[in-house]
Amino acid sequence: MTYWTSEDNVAGKKGTALFIILPTIGCYRYRIGQACYMCSYPASAPKTPWSQEKIVEYVKKALKKIEDKERVAVRIFTSGSFLDDGELKPETRKKIFKLLAGYDNIKEIVIESRSELVRYDAIKELADIVQNKHFEVAIGLETANDDIIDVSINKGNTFEQFVSASEEIKRAGAKVKTYLLLKPIFLSERDGIEDIKESIKKAAPYTDTFSINITNIQKGTVYERLWEKREYRPPWLWSVVEILKWAKRAFPEKRILSDPVGAGSKRGPHNCGRCDKMIADAIRRFSTTQELKYLENLEHECRAEWSHIVQEGILDWQLLTY
Repeated sequence: MTYWTSEDNVAGKKGTALFIILPTIGCYRYRIGQACYMCSYPASAPKTPWSQEKIVEYVKKALKKIEDKERVAVRIFTSGSFLDDGELKPETRKKIFKLLAGYDNIKEIVIESRSELVRYDAIKELADIVQNKHFEVAIGLETANDDIIDVSINKGNTFEQFVSASEEIKRAGAKVKTYLLLKPIFLSERDGIEDIKESIKKAAPYTDTFSINITNIQKGTVYERLWEKREYRPPWLWSVVEILKWAKRAFPEKRILSDPVGAGSKRGPHNCGRCDKMIADAIRRFSTTQELKYLENLEHECRAEWSHIVQEGILDWQLLTY
């Protein structure tokens, strides 16, 4: 079963998040051979599709994990789009939301969708079911730079499509969560940081919550092939700290989140190896509380190396250490 709980930020306050990965057939772009270059999630989708009824029963089982929790966020993933009728039928989506509406302790609900699959009617009927809860639709913008989205990610979307989708989400009564990808391939550490900052500036008018997704190396991807050739290094954790501090100060009204998945491993975001746990823990504490004190006064000797790499705009293939 692929669902779990962890401490998290729940509609602006500390609480528990229940993560549920639904066993759908996964992203349609992956199925037509147009997967994002960094993503292998749909590869783990069931080869034999589950029935819609079985998916609803699966959600019921997952919800048992939070029956004794006080303040809960339910975050639903499909390795694709919750609003894709090929993955979840409209009636199935409504059944799931009616289940969520029945839990008073569920304060936040997050689903994911690609921009082009966002439809006003589909969002409105879900928002009406959970009127008293913080309901967000997460969109994988990745970057507001259309050239980077095309060359470094192969997302198949534009910033204009993201804006249109965000406006439809808000018009339907839901909130917008924007995923941004830190350091797509072909960008230096400095360029990756600046791209995130510029993307936040452009997307802020359409966004309630920003989630900084830190690139990690997934099997069978273009990113893995470049990483194996030592032409790409996952981001430094120092870069995440820099971005989170800047973003929260620049946009204090926004919720700024980041989960350093795989932190400290060669395939995940890392510093020198000795301070990785300390920095990753600080990032998680900030995300849960939104308190900058957890990111201030962090120091380690490897920060000087990171600072030099950023200031000089050094490219990954020029690095002696990875």
